[in-house]
Amino acid sequence: MNTRRFIIGDIHGCSQTLNKLLFEVLNVTQEDYLYFLGDFIDRGPRSKKVIKQIIRLIQMGFKVESIIGNHEIMLLESINDSKAFEEWLRAGGRSTLTSFKVSNPRDIKPKYLDYIRSLKNYIALDEFIIVHGGLDFSLDDPLSDSSRMAWIRNQTVEKNKISGKRIIVGHTPVSLSKAYKSITEDRIMLDGGCVYSNLEKDLGYLIALELNSMKIFSQKCVDWDTKQ
Repeated sequence: MNTRRFIIGDIHGCSQTLNKLLFEVLNVTQEDYLYFLGDFIDRGPRSKKVIKQIIRLIQMGFKVESIIGNHEIMLLESINDSKAFEEWLRAGGRSTLTSFKVSNPRDIKPKYLDYIRSLKNYIALDEFIIVHGGLDFSLDDPLSDSSRMAWIRNQTVEKNKISGKRIIVGHTPVSLSKAYKSITEDRIMLDGGCVYSNLEKDLGYLIALELNSMKIFSQKCVDWDTKQ
């Protein structure tokens, strides 16, 4: 198969890093498939620009599918729930409001909210299940309950319950070395903690996995380096 398939981890408002990864490291084309693991928003400085980038890719004809992350869920839940709103702010939502130049998520333009609402809970491929957090393997059918897919962090994978497939997740920040190690495991972890580049020496990368070659690519976060 010549068509490349890239799975890209949590972006968290790091739009400049995403741009460098896509067009300088991966050199993506419209022949490639792009799968995003969610958590486009919060904590980082450019959440609006990230959403705009993803929508623009779709408009340009790129093959894009995306998973909803727990941070997108928190945003949506906070629109009409004051308690959820406060919890979202504590989890990094204020930076998202700042990027959209609003004080309440209900004031974000409908085209952005509609896109977030359209995000999938998981994507099933031939050999993999792509999901933001994980699957609840205490259930007979882990794909029957989407309520915890964006939040769960369980490490056990029961492949017999998902047709022998492995899972690919974001959600839990890991070092590059741990991401590389996970390539051979049943739970592949691709959240390189991009937004934490100034806080943790082992984090601060936006990670992509190309499925055909099972090769990892990464871009060090650059979004804290400039103001624009």
